Amino acid sequence: MSQINLRALKKSDSNLILNWMKNDKLRYLIGTVYPITELEHENWFQNRMLEKDNRMFVIELENETSIGIIGFKNLDWVNRNAELFIYIGEEAYWGKGYGTQALELMTKFAFNSLNLHMLYLEVFSYNKNATKTYERLGFKQDGVLRQSKFQDGKYYDKIIMSKINE
Repeated sequence: MSQINLRALKKSDSNLILNWMKNDKLRYLIGTVYPITELEHENWFQNRMLEKDNRMFVIELENETSIGIIGFKNLDWVNRNAELFIYIGEEAYWGKGYGTQALELMTKFAFNSLNLHMLYLEVFSYNKNATKTYERLGFKQDGVLRQSKFQDGKYYDKIIMSKINE
């Protein structure tokens, strides 16, 4: 498996992310049920680029193929924590360890460079592979929002996990 790099999000990445969000399986895994319009996506993307409490990065292979995004939302400099999010947008690269590599890099960046104390994330109970990956990387379950997600005629739990810089 090749190594990955993380690079800052650029305006030119907007169409790439929009194309990833057209994948029904990806939207299911991250909990976005309905497809978004180009206008909705453009508004979302512009807001992410401007928000000071967000940091988004593109996950790239060594050959500069972009395969996903990772980042922090809700950066809280006073309490030194942030919400972590990730998805591998290119389905051909799912389950190959690239997400794990990206999470390891972001965790080190958060704790060593940004001096954050805690990272937290949300994952839906049906996304078992993601939950196992987070646990392997030292994230612990903090709580469950029971039956908070209605999808495909069924309710699912949202799991809240965190990792402390110890």
